[in-house]
Amino acid sequence: MESRGRIWVPVEGAAKEPLGNRIMETPENAERTEILRDPRSGFIAYVPSGSLKKGEALVKTGGNGRTEACGVCHGSDLMGLGPVPGIAGRSPSYLARQMFDMQAGARHGEWADLMKPVVAKLTEEDLVNVSAYVASLMPRKP
Repeated sequence: MESRGRIWVPVEGAAKEPLGNRIMETPENAERTEILRDPRSGFIAYVPSGSLKKGEALVKTGGNGRTEACGVCHGSDLMGLGPVPGIAGRSPSYLARQMFDMQAGARHGEWADLMKPVVAKLTEEDLVNVSAYVASLMPRKP
């Protein structure tokens, strides 16, 4: 992979490296995304093995007190509830960055303050797992 304009793009023939505990998002079609800037060109997210199942458990149950079940505020389908935004199908790197920023105190405001205790006990692995699972959900069409 190499970064081109802040987008990670696979390099043909390049050696692969272990994913580790991170999420890598890459365009489905590098030319459409990078050169043509086609907003309909999709992305593929590579996530650690087992992260979807672990993330699902945290999202649905709160992980035995480590956090809250996401559906309490974001709705049972995670499509949002009143003024609380939907999170299903969002970019996993976006989701992880938002939770990390809330945890670190870099996000401020009424809604960020409500999320701080929710994300306080989550580890980096938890953030990856939750992000992977939530991003894998298909949002309903309007």
